[in-house]
This record gives sequence, structure tokens and C-alpha cells, in this order.
Amino acid sequence: MTSTSGSSGQRRADDDHLIVVGTRRMQTTLPWAALIVVGVAGAVLGYLVKIPCRFGGAWLYGGQYAYGCYSDIFPLYYRDGLDTGTVPYLDQPVEYPVLIGGLMHVIARAVSWLPDTTARAFGYFDLTALVMGACLVAVVAGTGYLVGRGGVAAVDRSDDRPFDRRSALLAGGFVALVPAAFLAAYINWDLFAAALLAGGLVAYARGWRWRAGAIVGLAVAAKFYPFLFFGPLFVLMLRGLWRRQNSGPYRGEGTAAAEHATTPGAVSPGDFLRMLGGALIGWAVVNVPVLIAAPTGWATFFEFSSERGTDWGSVYYVLGGFGLFDSGDGDLVNVTGTLSFAIACVGIALLGLLARRPPRLEQLLFLTVAAFLMTNKVWSPQFVIWLLPLAVLAWPRTFRAWPAIAVFALWQVAEVAYIFGIWQHLLYVSTQGDEGTAVAGLDFTGYAVVSLGRLTTLGVVCALVVADCLRKGDSAS
Repeated sequence: MTSTSGSSGQRRADDDHLIVVGTRRMQTTLPWAALIVVGVAGAVLGYLVKIPCRFGGAWLYGGQYAYGCYSDIFPLYYRDGLDTGTVPYLDQPVEYPVLIGGLMHVIARAVSWLPDTTARAFGYFDLTALVMGACLVAVVAGTGYLVGRGGVAAVDRSDDRPFDRRSALLAGGFVALVPAAFLAAYINWDLFAAALLAGGLVAYARGWRWRAGAIVGLAVAAKFYPFLFFGPLFVLMLRGLWRRQNSGPYRGEGTAAAEHATTPGAVSPGDFLRMLGGALIGWAVVNVPVLIAAPTGWATFFEFSSERGTDWGSVYYVLGGFGLFDSGDGDLVNVTGTLSFAIACVGIALLGLLARRPPRLEQLLFLTVAAFLMTNKVWSPQFVIWLLPLAVLAWPRTFRAWPAIAVFALWQVAEVAYIFGIWQHLLYVSTQGDEGTAVAGLDFTGYAVVSLGRLTTLGVVCALVVADCLRKGDSAS
């Protein structure tokens, strides 16, 4: 099969992959059923944690913070006029990109037959949870597939290797069954974008550049963060061009030539342009019609993202609470966040360009998304969904397992502490009296501890990934 990336004569791995060992051929099958079961288990756990709100009345009468079952999905059904049949963007602005707005509308229409507004609102949440659960299954399956094959680049390799079922299932379990995953599953619609990005990574790994780009473009039409994929891709393309130029013409000899010939996932300019072109097409197909029909409504997402102030989770909110930063100055926050992220991106780019061996695409992507969150003015609890599949793909291979397990576990403890901490802090804020006292919840100091804990532990994970990129060798002995 010839790759759409332009390379030829390279065998692609199929779902039923034949492995040649001497003269013996043996067939391995991917554990799709097991991965689906893992994904479904995570989806069910995510629904179960919402029981106090879904069936206990906490959404209607208060208590969603106390029970830790808050979700944007239920209140936004009313706030965005979905209960009255309004069409997002056309009839009312929506703060989300068009694929999320479209999904909200379709699901609202699907439950419009229910007898009363309350029943429709609960049905709207249930159907949304079902769709997000299916997205979680897709993320688990895609991530497990990539990890089992050895990573995004390894799927495209010409060497014969068995599928690592154990690693695939562990990866799927990490994505779906760590507490942060199911606690955050139905807070918002982030699983939709995560599923599309996972699909894009699988398509890219298979060599389907145009299709991969189109899927990533659709992911960007759901949430912005998948667009960050193109930064690491561009860096790896520059690395290939730079190393090749420094070693002279490519004749199968020299450091850069050897790297280009033997490195899985080497990014050519053609690969990058096909990916970018596919993404622009995919994004435009769903955005341009809305832009033409409702330009003001379409622009709401971009205006809201630019104008919104410092929000929960960001380091600027914590620093502002201690009087160390003017978090109320929107322009200062925007400039500081943009510059901080730009500096982080420069560091990641230098890592990608100068490391002795080329970092894996998924490692650079994880570092970029993590840097985006740590420098952003908004870091909602459900954004952990962005990181989980990328983190397991970026798992360090030059270290022994236990140090990496300890670091990842510490990060996950901090994420769970933050998820409970933000709800308890919002409970504290919502129950404050005129004199600034509250009857329940977590005060600002406690909230700052869990917020900075999440920031610090994610930084440690990033440091471990960077160290893995800089070490010699492919895997720990």
C-alpha cells in the first residue's frame, strides 16, 4: 500500500498484522473488545459520580458543589436557550466553537419530544453523557492502539513487531479509569475534541496525511487545543531539513541522512503541508457556513476567549489572591500568558531541534499542551482530559518503570485533589455572607494549595518527559 505522504514501497501495519519470525508467520489481533470494555467502564463511572445531581436533585436545589457532581451541560441547556428551541449562533451566541454548538443543538432537538422542560433537561444531559461516553471509548481505543504499536511513529515503521496487548490495555486503563478521568468526563464537552484528536493521531500514524489533517481540523472546530499539534509537527520538519542541510546531500550517508532514513515518523515538508491543508479544509467545512450565516454568533467564541478575565485554576488567579499579581487587569493577563506560552514553546522547539535523538511527536505535543494550560488564564478541571491520552503516549522509555509510575501517580493525586478542591472552593464562595465568612467549603488558602499542587506535579511530569528526550538510548534496560 502506498502512503499518501508520498513515500512508496513501505508496508503498512493492518489491524490483523502478520509478523514474520524466521519462516514462521503468526497473526496477532488487537484487543478491541477489551479496550471497548475499559472505555465503557470509565464512561459508566463518570455517570455514577453524577448521581447526586442527576437523581438527587442537586442541580435543581443546590448541592452540586458539596457533592462534587457539577456539570456545565445541565445549566447551559437553559442558559443558551436550548430549552426553547433556539439555534446556536443564528438565534443566540454560544461561547464554544461550532462543532460543540452544533452538537448541543442536535442533542437538544433529539430530546425535544419529552413532556416538560425538566425532563428534557435531564434527557439532554443523559444523551450528552452517552455521546461523551462513546467519545471516551474512542479515545481509549485510539490511545491503546497507538501505545500497543509502539507510538505514533512506530505504527508507520517497516520493521516487524508484535502488538503489545499489555501496554495497550494499561494505556486504555490510564485514560479511562484513573479517578481524574471519570470525575471530569461529563463536566463539559471536552471528550468530543479528545476523540477527534485521537482519531487524527491514528490516521497520521497510519500514513493517511490528508485524512489525519482533516480530522485534526474538525477537532480544532470543537476545541482550540488540537491546533497545537502543528507546532511539534513543524519543529520535527525543521529538524529534518536542518540536519539534512548540515550533512550535505542525502545519499544514504551522514548523520542527518541516517537519521532521516532510520527514524520512525520523520516529518517531510510534504507531510506537514498535507496535514495543514487537510486541517484547513476540515475546519473550513464546518466553520465557513456558520460564519456566512451568522458572523456575529460565529465570532463570539473568539471574542469571549480574548475578553474573559482570569478564571479558576490559573496561576494568575492564585497569585492575584495573594496580592502578587494584578489578575483583574485583562490586558496584563493576556500579555503575560501569551509571552509565557511563547517562551515555553521556544524551549520545546529547541528541545525538538537540538536533542541528540529526535523526540517523539507525542512527547512534544504533550509538552506543548501542558505549557498551554500552565500559562493560560483558564485551566478548568476537565482539561485533564486533554492531557491523559497525550501523557500515556509520551510515557518516558529511557527510565525504569517505577520512577515514571511514581511521578505520574503523584500528578494524578494532585489532579483529583484539585477537582474536589475547586468544587469545595466554589461552595465556600457561594456560601459567603456579607462579612466574608462562609458556612462550608474550602477557603482561598486551601484552594491555592491544591491549585499549585496540580501546577507543580504537572511540571514534574513535563521535566521527566524532557529528561527522557535528552537521554541516550530508546528504552530502559
